[in-house]
Amino acid sequence: MTTAPTIWQRIPVALRAIVTGLLVVIFGALGWSILFITTRQLTTSISWATGPAFVVLGGAYLWGYWRYLGGTGWPRRTAESRRQSLRARKLPGAVWAWALCAGTLAILSYIAFLLVWERLIRLQTWAMFSNLHLSFVTALCFLLATAAEAGVVEEAAFRGYMQAPLEKRYGPVVAIAIVSAIFGGIHIANGYFELTWLFPYAIFGAVLGILAYLTNSILPSVVLHAAGDAVRFLLVWRLGPNPRRPLVWESGADAAFWLRVAAVILFGAAAGWAYRKLAAVTRVESASRPS
Repeated sequence: MTTAPTIWQRIPVALRAIVTGLLVVIFGALGWSILFITTRQLTTSISWATGPAFVVLGGAYLWGYWRYLGGTGWPRRTAESRRQSLRARKLPGAVWAWALCAGTLAILSYIAFLLVWERLIRLQTWAMFSNLHLSFVTALCFLLATAAEAGVVEEAAFRGYMQAPLEKRYGPVVAIAIVSAIFGGIHIANGYFELTWLFPYAIFGAVLGILAYLTNSILPSVVLHAAGDAVRFLLVWRLGPNPRRPLVWESGADAAFWLRVAAVILFGAAAGWAYRKLAAVTRVESASRPS
């Protein structure tokens, strides 16, 4: 008699990895949304407590979700598989330092690319809390908690459960390309206003995917993803949606446009150097680690 685990193992590695990663992100995001709605309903009479309560409950939710994905809980027969799929490997200080350096430089190049991209294509407006009536404290707590949720759930799903098995089967280049494309495309679930942002999101996914591959850990990607989202959310929330700037096809490529292109190249080259240093440090760390 053919069992469900046997049938699952017969499915191609690529399809299994993609389905598993998508399930991780869907269940994580669904639970997070339910938690937010429930917290608002439970604190209706004491609205000032909504934000702090959501941070506490959200932190507990993410801790439990992370622990389960890392091998804790039932069923025990999948514990080791879950632990390896999450690949939340602890890193020494030198690897952490170079990972954060490389990731930060790459993100600066990515930000400069966004400033170029918005002159090449009409980006759709991206706003925060446009249809929610939240107090300052509640909005701030929700913003920071959601940034943390994105870092934890999306990195566990994409750079952990999805990318790790694809790397083993097809190598890092193919794995990062596939996962980054899916990572960018899945943001369309947020609404049509994300359509023109899908390609930049894929690039951001590649930045984090390279980090996960070089360190064999998603921990630096979790930190940088959460921090990057927190900064973006905060700026859009307080300063408003991205301003409309003339496209180069309409006004020509002015000095500001070429300065942005130069920033992409400069920070990109610096990031490439830092990635190489990270790879070298990681090789030394791997060689000195007991087998």
